[in-house]
Amino acid sequence: MYQVLARKRRPQTFESLIGQQHIGRTLRNAIEADRLAHAYIFSGLRGTGKTSAARILAKCLNCENGPAPDPCNTCIPCTEITQGRSIDVLEMDAASRTGVGDIRELQEVVSYAPARDRYKVLIIDEVHMLSKPAFNALLKTLEERPARVVFILATTEIQKVLPTILSRCQVVEFRRVTPRELTAHLRAFCDSENLTVSDEALG
Repeated sequence: MYQVLARKRRPQTFESLIGQQHIGRTLRNAIEADRLAHAYIFSGLRGTGKTSAARILAKCLNCENGPAPDPCNTCIPCTEITQGRSIDVLEMDAASRTGVGDIRELQEVVSYAPARDRYKVLIIDEVHMLSKPAFNALLKTLEERPARVVFILATTEIQKVLPTILSRCQVVEFRRVTPRELTAHLRAFCDSENLTVSDEALG
């Protein structure tokens, strides 16, 4: 079955995140030292790998060989997370679901233990788009979260996230990918896909 290139080439390990080696080291060390935070905020420009890193972290936590600093990407939990159909890894786009009712739905979900995997992981993208009542409900959820639940909040505008939310999360800053890193990545991609592209076009 044909798969669009964006999904085919999506990073599946921390090492494959372009220009974010510091993120990989931080999260891998936390897993190895068993010092996992219960809530993270992944902050950075659009396209720097925040959602990809969130899914990789979810796989590290729920891999059959884990918790492990590197997911195997072959077991059932890893495969289902990669395909976006894991029952214990939930993603919510706060750009379109901004209301307090949406967060209350999450509260109900986290009140139950993971159905199968080791952790229940909740990924909220563009979290800064939540309404104030929704933020307050999220704060209550973070304060009273059950065991075996990890929150990963992603945002491109961290200054809009309430300080009370920030104080309860570990902030992970994603940096801008440099032109040199991006060009090198595109060259490797073109070579792997047998595409003939000049260096001038890539630059």
